[in-house]
Amino acid sequence: MRNRLKMNIYSALTGVQMTIKWANEAEYLLGKKFLTDIGATVAAANGESPECFGLETEQQLDALYDFRRSLKEKRKA
Repeated sequence: MRNRLKMNIYSALTGVQMTIKWANEAEYLLGKKFLTDIGATVAAANGESPECFGLETEQQLDALYDFRRSLKEKRKA
């Protein structure tokens, strides 16, 4: 499963779609929970495609960036 650590993120605010690749399975699961907790909309993945999450607000997008940054800092520590 090549895409198992990837997620597609769509920002309705900017109209930009990006793909996030998580460092490992644990971070993937944390990211999925985080996105659900901040109210991201979820579109089901089909087969080999990554899961898709939609962000509606600037606050959600900023929170995702901050979350990713915090995970990277934890890995460095």
